[in-house]
Amino acid sequence: MARKAERIAAELRRRIVEGELRPGQALPAAKELMAEWGVSMGPAYRALTMLRHDGLVERAPAGRGLVVAEQAATAAESPGPPPPEEAAIRAGLVRAAIAIADREGLAALSMRRVATECGQPSVWLLTYVRDRDRLVALMSDSVFAAHPPPAHPAGDRRARLESVCRLQWAMYRRHPWLAVAVSFHRPHGTPHVAAHTDWAVAAVTGTGGGDTGAAAATGPMIAATAANFVRGSALNLAATPAGDDAFEAGLQRLLDGFALDG
Repeated sequence: MARKAERIAAELRRRIVEGELRPGQALPAAKELMAEWGVSMGPAYRALTMLRHDGLVERAPAGRGLVVAEQAATAAESPGPPPPEEAAIRAGLVRAAIAIADREGLAALSMRRVATECGQPSVWLLTYVRDRDRLVALMSDSVFAAHPPPAHPAGDRRARLESVCRLQWAMYRRHPWLAVAVSFHRPHGTPHVAAHTDWAVAAVTGTGGGDTGAAAATGPMIAATAANFVRGSALNLAATPAGDDAFEAGLQRLLDGFALDG
């Protein structure tokens, strides 16, 4: 799945560099990419996520879909990670923002508040994080990066999917704001969130995600349904006294419905 996403992202990057897709122009929607490349939803969304992470695309002003970013041509010509010093500063800002959200909730988070927490003016913060939406996306990605699924999962397909659901539930319990911030449907420049999704798809299909047949066709749907069940449970149950018990009961019923044993 990762290789398919990389090929799609590389082609879209080429179109941006060569001017076929210009700043402000809408990108193909995930469904269009699925049809053009003959892939499932997972690789299409992951490709768009990769482009957003590289700063090549951004959310459309109206909030629907993605458009080529103004600085996309320059970013596409010289892709790569930020310099170590810049990356370290950005990581520190993200840690400070997570601490604020953990203590006071996402509503208390603002660019000014994070800058003040770091003892810097707001304009300094904008040098490293372009806006609040990007900051929240980086926060989500940082939490998911700190809780990767196991490299060598044990058990059958049900056990593997159950393990990643439990892992995400624990993350939402530790960071109550995360369930509000994260999305498994829209690309938000969060590669480690996408990595959780890819892992879940591979867990369900029983391969690296490149198989064919019924498992490949239903794997992304099952993974997305499970992820959104956990997130929805966190939004609705985490603050209740019986939240853990209710989540556990619902998870078992959900997995029973998938019939993944074996």
